[in-house]
Amino acid sequence: MNRVHLNTAGAGLMSSATLNAIQRFTSIEAQIGSYEAELAYEELLNVDLYRVMAGLLNAQPSQIGFFSSATEAWTSILGKLQFPRGKRVWVSTSEYAANLIFFNYLKLSSDIRVEVIPTTATSPLDLEWVRRHLDDDVFLVSVSHLPSCCGVINPVEALGALLKDANALYVVDACQSLGQLPLDVRDIHCDLLTGAGRKFLCGPRGSGVAYVSPRLLGQLQLNFADLHAASTDGQVNRLDVASARVLEIAEKSLSAQVGMHTALQEYVQVGGGQVSTEPYALLAKELRRLPQLTLMCDQFEQTGIVSFVPHNLPAKAFVGQARELGLNLWAGTTAHTPLLLKDLGVTHFVRASVGRHITLAQVEQALLTLRSL
Repeated sequence: MNRVHLNTAGAGLMSSATLNAIQRFTSIEAQIGSYEAELAYEELLNVDLYRVMAGLLNAQPSQIGFFSSATEAWTSILGKLQFPRGKRVWVSTSEYAANLIFFNYLKLSSDIRVEVIPTTATSPLDLEWVRRHLDDDVFLVSVSHLPSCCGVINPVEALGALLKDANALYVVDACQSLGQLPLDVRDIHCDLLTGAGRKFLCGPRGSGVAYVSPRLLGQLQLNFADLHAASTDGQVNRLDVASARVLEIAEKSLSAQVGMHTALQEYVQVGGGQVSTEPYALLAKELRRLPQLTLMCDQFEQTGIVSFVPHNLPAKAFVGQARELGLNLWAGTTAHTPLLLKDLGVTHFVRASVGRHITLAQVEQALLTLRSL
């Protein structure tokens, strides 16, 4: 069966080069030992991986840290931040549920107030509202660049321009945009940007990344640092506090990092910016013509992900039937992006996501299946 993979927002398909890099490293581990393989790849793991990612984000290598996932990066870093009692935290309606869970715990421990940035008829972020209400009581602003449930593009650069001279820290969850949109942390003016290797970068699972600004790094309370970035004489700790690597755990999947290095190189080779939008545009245009489904958030600019509510089948059954016919989709529920989906009145939906390797012919094949359903 010639399967079409429209679930890149869940996990992209690794290239043969990425798979070969992982297998080659794992084979060397098996032949000579894991520590010895790490030494053989020392330049790639400790220098070039950071250099390539920093170049992609227009950051410095010392501002980059690698983690097992974007969620681990986001929660572990913000978990080291001391939130002043009673301060306000702003979030977007696109906020991922795990991020909201983190803030809900902070409501209990730090008595913070979580406020949602409103939307307008044409924008998922009301920037005029931000301009009117921004003051020193706002401690942190957290925005998901693209929500998990659909391809809505939040204007993170325009928001960053409003926040750049404020005291508020600015956090961008780029889990769904890393690998499909150009990301420049200097243009965004963010203090933290996190992303996943497995999605639109088409790297392996178990790989995530964070950019950390010097301002944020200086505010973190480090209650632990691993041996690769710290030392102790038994009484006093010495930390490399000038590098985001102090936030990493030394023991991690090195094969995943090797695979991510190859995936990053491949993405840089195709331009490291927005990928071709023709297959996505065709998919979205044709789905609008189908009367038995309703597209989500179609009033906003979107990319990469198009989601819809089927009228004749529950989302899970729809996705199951599509998979049997050779089409990979994903069934989502309100739980993943609760603020946005609650506003839409949506309880379940089908997500189709187009990675850079999807061709127009594959979209046409997928549309035949979707029309039949």
